[in-house]
Amino acid sequence: MMSSDIKDAEFQAYKDDSRIPCQYGAECYQKNPQHHNKYKHPPKRKMMVEKKTEKIITGEKRKQPIKDDKKAGSESPQRKLQKTLETSEKNLHSLSPSPERNDVIIHNNEDDNENLKEKTEASDKKILNRHNSYNSVENDATENTSMSDVNVKKIIADLFLVEMPEDFFQFYEFCKSISKDNPLLACKSIRLKLVGPYDILDGKIKILSENDKERYLTHWRYYYDPPEFQIYTTQKLNSQTIVKCDNKEGLHFGYWRDDTVEKPVFIAKNEANVNGIFEPVAENIFGAVDAYLYNKVKSANPFEKISITRLHSQLKNFAKQHNITLEKNTADMRARERLVVARTFHKAGIVVPYDKKTQLGYRDLAATDNDLQKILKQIEEAGTPEDRKISIAKLDEIVRLATIAADECDFGTCLELGHDLFSNGGFHVQTRALQMLSIAYTHLKRPQLLKILEAHLKNRKKDCELSVI
Repeated sequence: MMSSDIKDAEFQAYKDDSRIPCQYGAECYQKNPQHHNKYKHPPKRKMMVEKKTEKIITGEKRKQPIKDDKKAGSESPQRKLQKTLETSEKNLHSLSPSPERNDVIIHNNEDDNENLKEKTEASDKKILNRHNSYNSVENDATENTSMSDVNVKKIIADLFLVEMPEDFFQFYEFCKSISKDNPLLACKSIRLKLVGPYDILDGKIKILSENDKERYLTHWRYYYDPPEFQIYTTQKLNSQTIVKCDNKEGLHFGYWRDDTVEKPVFIAKNEANVNGIFEPVAENIFGAVDAYLYNKVKSANPFEKISITRLHSQLKNFAKQHNITLEKNTADMRARERLVVARTFHKAGIVVPYDKKTQLGYRDLAATDNDLQKILKQIEEAGTPEDRKISIAKLDEIVRLATIAADECDFGTCLELGHDLFSNGGFHVQTRALQMLSIAYTHLKRPQLLKILEAHLKNRKKDCELSVI
């Protein structure tokens, strides 16, 4: 009876505990004290954790490269994490299968896809219903917004899984003031055209069925564009015939967001036919075009300078009238830069929740950038399948250790490796890129980014004609 009373008291204490219940319950195998401080666990599991706390590695040791625990059980950390995710009701996406086959993208089972769909749709509804926190328009002005404007914003959020900031719509109005009949080509004199969601504003994309939505996630999505980058602004045009891209460079601009439910942190540009590097340009599209015009006039001939100068003057006047900043490095951009935990191959950097005191949230990869690039180059340039397997084995060890990091709540490590593999663009590592980013986006609760990634990898191509209309 005494043992039963103690057990009842323990369960009553668990029931009265105000902390959030751990989603894994008694099956949780987390050792990190931060996890146990935040979430409550059933008594049996709690006792097990207390016995093992002496084995937890904290403090300065977390800065060291990840080392394999030779005394660990026979079941690998990847398998433990995969089994836990598969049984979790909150799982958004199962881990990609073990990368034995690296020439194809291995898709998840139907249950996982359905689970992800439900999570994403719920999050999408939240986006549509919440107030646009970064809209500069006052509440009374919002109430007077026409129904057609509201519908357009909802269609954009539904098709592209993100809300557009105010400068997106303001730039369209600016282009209409220049060319009322064809605002998408208002800046054709400087070889710029509006693409992506601007096609909705221009009436080129209507309300579609559910089956059509996935392909619009790749509308004007270039080969190296990660899910965080949305091509909603402008794209360079051929100077003679008005086409959709410049075949020489593939220059395009877009919003960069660390999370789809947050405000874009900056406008970035990329030259898709050159490399996978993304350069922050300005906080909004007006600042980005202002910088583009400033550089454009330097190389223009006397006749081109006249039209460029006139357009530049119109842009500045519109921005001044609507109190739109043209600053290239704003306080918000600098604040975001301080939160970057890793630069990654694309150079734009990644941001994840990170506790500097406990160093929880991110740890360095088990390889330097140079070493990882050498391994990836060896994989792509291998002369025989046997040679490729040797290099893939080296990469798989880095993948395995990144998975261990995620198992200990350092989700930023998988995010960094996933971005590096995606930005590398190698055909033979796409499955591993999906595997790493699936883990990261799932735990960071960024399901929209995962959905964009999956759609892109199904139809990823090096091209400049990327409209799906």
